[in-house]
Amino acid sequence: MKILRILILMLILWNLPSITLFAFSESLGSLMSYLTIGLLGLYYLFEKKTQPNWWIIILALMYFTISSFQYYGPPMDFILETIKYFVFVIGGYELVKRVNKEQLFIFMTLGALSVAVEAFFFPSKFGRYAGFYLNPNEAGFICLYGYALVYSFKNASIKLLGQFTFTLMGLLTFSRTFIVIWVVLNLVSLKISLKNIRILGIGVLLFATLLFIDETVGLNNPRFDQLKSIVNNESVSTSEVGEDSRMSTWSHFYDKILKSPFIGNGYGTLSGKLGSLGVHNTYLMVIGEAGIIPFLLLIFYIGYLVYWSIYFFKKTPYLIMQTIALALFLLTDHNFFVHYYVAFVAMWIQYQIAEQKMMFNNYDSESKIGALIT
Repeated sequence: MKILRILILMLILWNLPSITLFAFSESLGSLMSYLTIGLLGLYYLFEKKTQPNWWIIILALMYFTISSFQYYGPPMDFILETIKYFVFVIGGYELVKRVNKEQLFIFMTLGALSVAVEAFFFPSKFGRYAGFYLNPNEAGFICLYGYALVYSFKNASIKLLGQFTFTLMGLLTFSRTFIVIWVVLNLVSLKISLKNIRILGIGVLLFATLLFIDETVGLNNPRFDQLKSIVNNESVSTSEVGEDSRMSTWSHFYDKILKSPFIGNGYGTLSGKLGSLGVHNTYLMVIGEAGIIPFLLLIFYIGYLVYWSIYFFKKTPYLIMQTIALALFLLTDHNFFVHYYVAFVAMWIQYQIAEQKMMFNNYDSESKIGALIT
């Protein structure tokens, strides 16, 4: 089962089905996708069964059911996507329960390093890199999630190395979302310890590394040119910095969302599945495609993760950092029901919270029994 677990983690956390589709062919990519789901089903079949993830099962059930009412694409595509997602949630949650933070850190680190591999060996004329994740913003999320996970380790060397690696890989995506969330996470880290301000001290080293990479492979990225201009105290156009903002993208969908707020506009209408532009916002995508009920369920789910990760902040401060990364990332991405690694890491946070609650309840019960005895 250990080998099967590692193989599934590689397929999910390294986004191998999408890489195969992009690098080889659609048929081979589809085969890898079904292989992932098939192995998850096999894993669930032979693994010991525990309590399922009712949060996401109910959320997905409402989303897929209501959005199907106005779906006008190929029926078989919708049916297969729905079945695959439920197999993923049911089998994936059993897998999540058996993945510790060290294992997750290794897979996240190797996944993030794929960004550097692309930058050095497959330089792009666009100057933005994503490695295994194809989309720079999604690669940036992996780096943010791994960056938050670094704070779960006590070893100072591992922390420093992880901070440097995930920050540098994230910067190579040249994602504005990454930079904003990275700043927020570092502000939260100061609550853990003021010593964490040292990450700002290696900022010069990070920038020097980017300059080296730029000289070596030629990043050819307008955002990096803007950054260099800022450092050199040169004028930078605010219109260039704010070009192609997410808020501008969202605004194109407000009328469609308000047109049908209760049952949405149907599966695929805001996620780009039917050939249209995607909304790049999971919250807007859910309410726009399936209406207010699954939207509220998603809000409650994220609220649940936020509340309990704050509650256990002293013991597991990295959980609120991971939750913040997830919640803010979903503001810029609409692939929660498509890219399994996003839902996978959400379920990992959820299970870590469940474990903390269980330990807290056991400790509370033992304390009450001890008090009665004495």
